[in-house]
Amino acid sequence: MRIAIIGGGLAGLTAAAYLSGNEETAGTVFERSPQLGGRAFTYEKSGFTLNYGAHAVYGIDRHTLHHMEEELDLKFQSKQVDKRKVMYAKHGQLTAAPLDFVNIVKTEVLTPMEKVRFVSEVAAVIGNIHQLKHHRTLGDYLEHSHASADVKELWAHLVCSNFFITPEEARKVPGEVIAEYYHNLFLSQRPVSYILGSWATITGQLVDKIRGNENWEISVKEPVESIVMEDGKFVLRTKTRERLEYDQVVFAMPVQQVVKLLENSPWSASLEPYKDCTPTEVLVYDVGFSKVVARPFHYISDMDHKIFISDVSATDFTVAPVHGQLLQGIAYLNDDFADEEQKKQYLEQKNAQMEALFDTYYPNWRDFVEVKRVSKKAMVASVKNICTNKLLPNRLAGVPFYFCGDGCTGKGELAERAFSSARTVAQALLADNVRIKAYTH
Repeated sequence: MRIAIIGGGLAGLTAAAYLSGNEETAGTVFERSPQLGGRAFTYEKSGFTLNYGAHAVYGIDRHTLHHMEEELDLKFQSKQVDKRKVMYAKHGQLTAAPLDFVNIVKTEVLTPMEKVRFVSEVAAVIGNIHQLKHHRTLGDYLEHSHASADVKELWAHLVCSNFFITPEEARKVPGEVIAEYYHNLFLSQRPVSYILGSWATITGQLVDKIRGNENWEISVKEPVESIVMEDGKFVLRTKTRERLEYDQVVFAMPVQQVVKLLENSPWSASLEPYKDCTPTEVLVYDVGFSKVVARPFHYISDMDHKIFISDVSATDFTVAPVHGQLLQGIAYLNDDFADEEQKKQYLEQKNAQMEALFDTYYPNWRDFVEVKRVSKKAMVASVKNICTNKLLPNRLAGVPFYFCGDGCTGKGELAERAFSSARTVAQALLADNVRIKAYTH
């Protein structure tokens, strides 16, 4: 069975690593960029390792990476964020983030009575009996809830932070999605982990797995430009090759790109509902210091402005030189603007708010900057997980392809959707191959 995997990000590489482990498969991973990893791409500058996209994995011990370690023999270490060093900033004051029962007692974002209410809600989520799962959206639940304004604000802020979206759009996330997400998160002993050595630690091993099978190739800087079917085979044309035949095709790229590639094909109508899915964009402010400027906490989330700063090097010592420090700031962005000038002013305001947060908790930080990168439109996920968007499943009725990566169904958020959907697709393809062989014999 010859398989084409279109997209060399985490999803494409994961699917290829599973498939290439079977001697009866052959295939190609096509990546249009000069490097692999997609938005999980990392690079080094002046001794600092900078990540594109999210740099943390949520619920690593409960989801797909645990299986991948065993099934693909991956070797990597992860370090849990210390929940005692995660703080919320509100009205200029720092207080413990209510991520577990101990911190809920300590936090000042809620009054004693509100803490009792919130603890009961957390217990209901853990017990999978919270009414949230029966509401269409978080906003719908909050409108019907008798909780105080502070408890409602906390729910919106939690969803905003974990789903990488603005507070307005946090209210549009389906209640069922939130209930399942926090059921897993609250139960996990390691809710947020950093992969030591960044994404390159995993992507490098996946690439080695794929290249270990001589029947598989990885082709960078080779975008696929068209797909047709002839005599039961998929015929691909790329930027550099006119005709390549495959038995199966797996899309492992953002759904918007899939829609564009198939727009003139017989399958375009099936992809029509996904054409208007909008990307989740954030402002990312990476800064590396020549020395440790301050280490007040490992993570500070500004509830007033919906921005946060993560001390990446406090959790992953490999990303900064000895005695250095790497911080990453994230600001959630609105995308509803009258014109480009309004958008420009908004981004400048967010940038100023970010630097003000640095000024408050990392005094004189500008004097020690070694590396600085500001990405004003960094995509952290291709599809916003809100009620107005429909997530792309691994298979679509009447469409002969498989789909994995961002926008697909699968447990978890951020990179875990890429891993889980890719693993599911690979297992389905291998199972299909066994059924086909049994039928033909």
